Amino acid sequence: MQLPDVLALEVGEAVKILREAGFECEITVTEPPFFKGKPQEGSVTEYVVRQRKLDNNKAAITTVRRYRKGGVKDGTCNQ
Repeated sequence: MQLPDVLALEVGEAVKILREAGFECEITVTEPPFFKGKPQEGSVTEYVVRQRKLDNNKAAITTVRRYRKGGVKDGTCNQ
């Protein structure tokens, strides 16, 4: 079974694609070092930055959190 390419997708969409392909997901979440352990404001989006196929139809994905300040919706600025 081939692992679908889910790099750069949002984590929810990536997990959905992997499950539909018959894979169980193991997720590791990372943050930029500057933000690690500090409370952040704004909306958080997690993107897949690494994927690996493991044994027995399992997949491991690594995500990074991206923080956006208020006023941003769907990638556009509200002005």
